[in-house]
Amino acid sequence: MYVIQNAKITKAMELNGVSCVEVAVEPAQAGDPSLLLYITGSKDGSNLELHRVVRNHHDLTLDWYNNNVSAAFEDSTEFAFENTGDITAEQEKEGFMKALLNYSSMNQELRSKLLK
Repeated sequence: MYVIQNAKITKAMELNGVSCVEVAVEPAQAGDPSLLLYITGSKDGSNLELHRVVRNHHDLTLDWYNNNVSAAFEDSTEFAFENTGDITAEQEKEGFMKALLNYSSMNQELRSKLLK
């Protein structure tokens, strides 16, 4: 399971016609990639949803500019969460979102930006 060391909102934007907030996440475990998450409000405006996951395999010595045009950034929305043992991919995704929303004041910050 992915453990969050740090998470911060980097910007509000529109992605494929959907308003979202980009969240940069740094892992607590060595070897895990940094992530860029794109969070949206649900269609009914009551919940937060994970719209896209981008893995960042950057090497700061090569990718010092840290932009998502680099080949170090990989859209992994489709395979970010997997069935493992007793946990389904959907349960893993739900657990990750719960951990993210429990991180610092992330839940309140995202809700204020996305749910009106």
